[in-house]
Amino acid sequence: MKALRFYALTALGLALFPFAIHPIGGYGGLATQILIAGIASIGFNLLLGYAGLLSYGQAMFYGVGGYVALLTVSRFFPQFPNFWLAIALAVAFVTLMAFVIGTLVVRLYGIYFALLTLAFAQMFFFIVFKWRDLTQGDDGLQGIASPPLALGPWSIDLTTSFPAFDLGPFGNLSDLHYWYAFVAIVMLAVLGFMRSLVSSQFGEILTAIRENEERSALVGFDPRRYKLAAFVIAGTLAGLSGALRGLYETSIAPDALTVETSGNFVIYTVIGGVKTLFGPLVGTGLVMYLQNVISAKTDAWRLIEGILFVAVIVFLPGGVLGTFSRKGARTVLARAVRVRPESVP
Repeated sequence: MKALRFYALTALGLALFPFAIHPIGGYGGLATQILIAGIASIGFNLLLGYAGLLSYGQAMFYGVGGYVALLTVSRFFPQFPNFWLAIALAVAFVTLMAFVIGTLVVRLYGIYFALLTLAFAQMFFFIVFKWRDLTQGDDGLQGIASPPLALGPWSIDLTTSFPAFDLGPFGNLSDLHYWYAFVAIVMLAVLGFMRSLVSSQFGEILTAIRENEERSALVGFDPRRYKLAAFVIAGTLAGLSGALRGLYETSIAPDALTVETSGNFVIYTVIGGVKTLFGPLVGTGLVMYLQNVISAKTDAWRLIEGILFVAVIVFLPGGVLGTFSRKGARTVLARAVRVRPESVP
């Protein structure tokens, strides 16, 4: 019964979201972008909030996912472009990539873990930037149309708008494309998956490892294996987010793999609420609203974003949704960057 209520209320919230932001300057495209980026933020929250690992490398999974999806459509299988194949190959490649990198980085702690993920992210940025024959270098991949979404006998063009229906101050139904409906369904599935995961034994063990890794090892759990699983899941969701972003925007550029992009996922998660299910999505919406709507009205939007981040850390240490939770974002961040003597090479 609880699960049914969760899915019903979440689906209702996702359906109303693009119309709720319309009176404050939001629009359908922004709502779609928020949900796409929110998928990566939710994955990152598993890493930071539950595993206590502060990664600055999520952008490499996000960016590579976008590149693989668009290359699948334009270079790998140009004669038979397939939406599902592009998503599947992007997710599979990023998952393998996250597993290989994760086996190397999860043995480290604190600042060493963060710096090594940052080093890997910079390495992939350099590869994408320099491999012009495949990635077009700093120009990126541009103008690659997303193939239709195949559902059995139907072929759906996700760029098609919904039928016109005036909603007064909340806009018009035609402001939305089918892309939003598809991404909302994916978001619902991701939220349901994450809800089940963190409430399962895996989530409890991961939290126990974050609180006291040595004690968890003594009672028979393998901390590295659980942290590796969290790292791979977070990387996979970032890759899925990047693939959707690339197909939605029909383009991807090296800036998707920058340190700034990785930092954005940290900001989204902390502002919304670490170790909360909906917090990363809320934080993503707040910051992307500033970036896309407030920036059109003032050049000081970066200052506003910085003030918001500082204010949340100081006055709402658990984030917008997690202030009254048992562990605030400040506590989790402090634990994530804590240096353990045994981790020093």
